Amino acid sequence: MLGWSWLVSPYRWHFSARVVEETRAIALDAKCLRGKCETDHELGYELLNRVLHVVEQRLQSTRMQLLDVYSVQGKT
Repeated sequence: MLGWSWLVSPYRWHFSARVVEETRAIALDAKCLRGKCETDHELGYELLNRVLHVVEQRLQSTRMQLLDVYSVQGKT
């Protein structure tokens, strides 16, 4: 999953990405998907749970990277 800005107002893209090998990807119409989630709350709940799981993993990864950076700086 690349980004979650499509899910949170004001829906502005903050990141970019570049592939380093052949990649298969899909793109979704975010406005349409948000509308479907508004109509079908079970879909919205499931989608939000899945997106938040990915966000949580990425935040934990970032936290670990920051701990590594600051632990190296403290040793110099």
